[in-house]
Amino acid sequence: MPYLYRIAYDGTLFYGFTGHPNSLEPKLRAALGEILGRGSRTDPGVSAVANVVMTSQRLHLGYVNSKLPRGVWAWGVAEVPEGFNPRRAKARRYLYVAPHWGEDVEAMREAAAVLVGTHDYSSFIKRRGDKATPTVTTVYKIEVEQRGGLIYMMFVGRGFRNKMIRKMAWAILATGRGVLKASDLRELVERPRPGAVPSAPAEGLVLLDIDYGIEFEVYHTALREAYTYFLRKYRAVEAHAAALKAAGEALARLDVV
Repeated sequence: MPYLYRIAYDGTLFYGFTGHPNSLEPKLRAALGEILGRGSRTDPGVSAVANVVMTSQRLHLGYVNSKLPRGVWAWGVAEVPEGFNPRRAKARRYLYVAPHWGEDVEAMREAAAVLVGTHDYSSFIKRRGDKATPTVTTVYKIEVEQRGGLIYMMFVGRGFRNKMIRKMAWAILATGRGVLKASDLRELVERPRPGAVPSAPAEGLVLLDIDYGIEFEVYHTALREAYTYFLRKYRAVEAHAAALKAAGEALARLDVV
């Protein structure tokens, strides 16, 4: 029987999920054996809380984690039926975080609403080589929220194609800055123009969940280790950001800006 493994990882340590010597999949293969399928092929720099991979082996998660490199944790496992396809999820949930530079949040919400529904998203997809990429999919919800100096965008959909969320995030932010209007996004949806939209930086994106409607056996030790790792890394980045802020404030007091 095939088995699904829940995987969390720090995407900044790897060159994407697959297709490169320093991608994540070879590391997972060394610990789990042959990978029969995956839930999401995340880009370089994109982290995950609950991606999945499928194998034919049921291994103890303590053993699996002992074989994984720093920044990767297998924290759940579930048996699934023969013929199960991990690409066919009920929903995927991603969070994109960007600095707030005065963007009009209401304009961004209006732009996000345009992108919800079942559409041909060719304008927001980067094709992989010469492969035929399905461009029609369903986005269930996009939420935009400002908290302090940050913008949080939650994307929920059946499936997102290559670079799709990062391109939609760029377009929503551009609308908040007045570079685009919601009507421009509607035009891109109704009359697709592949290559028309740039991608927002990968580091702001995290895969939060892939919903299959099944229950996973949870390995709590790995969850605690992953939580501690991300919290410590956040504190380190927060300290660096505070130092940069202090440097900027010191320059302002010197009247050089």
